[in-house]
Amino acid sequence: MKLIEAVDYGELSRVAAGIVVEQVRTRPDSLLVLPTGNTPAGMFRELIAAAQRGEADFSRARFAMLDEYAGIARNDGRRLYHWICKELFDRLCVRPGAVIAFDPEADPDCEARFVEQRIARQGGIDLAVLGLGPNGHIGMNEPGSDADSRTRLVTLTPATIRSNAAYWGSEARVPKRGLTLGLGTLAEARSLVVVVAGGGKAAILERVLNAAPSADLPATILRSHPASTVIADRAALGLRA
Repeated sequence: MKLIEAVDYGELSRVAAGIVVEQVRTRPDSLLVLPTGNTPAGMFRELIAAAQRGEADFSRARFAMLDEYAGIARNDGRRLYHWICKELFDRLCVRPGAVIAFDPEADPDCEARFVEQRIARQGGIDLAVLGLGPNGHIGMNEPGSDADSRTRLVTLTPATIRSNAAYWGSEARVPKRGLTLGLGTLAEARSLVVVVAGGGKAAILERVLNAAPSADLPATILRSHPASTVIADRAALGLRA
């Protein structure tokens, strides 16, 4: 596992975006997995700027959603697919058909199998960029997730619900279940990148980097991946700017 120290959030965003840009330059039809939330927002801005400058072409790129809330309507404003469309896909002119998205109204077990099949038919994930949850989760793979777990329905922990409440106004507004790519699914990606920003993630990042691999810390699957990178700013590494 490679660790890249970024001076600040701006540099973290540029480095992460640079890895994505290089991936689509090397393989224009790459299948990419990107996270949602606050941490990747800067990376998204960098990707949009690169496309506008003609430095990156996403017209042939394909995407798979990392996770999605389950049991909500397709047009629900909390749907993560709608969020990433607004923040990134629409501005990159990504076609809806180029995205493997979860249907939150479908039978969850059937939908999980369908997403796995679509990823396999498209040759697997080339690059997955992930965030790090406050309890060590990646995607919606909560503590206790098996290292070989596949795409599936999960129940969100109270810690994740509290964290997500910042986006929806209250814990009551956060759906309690989700669909997520499994740890085993993500481990099969050709490259993995985790972006971690801010002092609030310093304690959990220190554990992920140094604790023994364990199902209690899902992000520790990175330690055995042959092409994994963690990009963290100095605050997340517990360092002064």
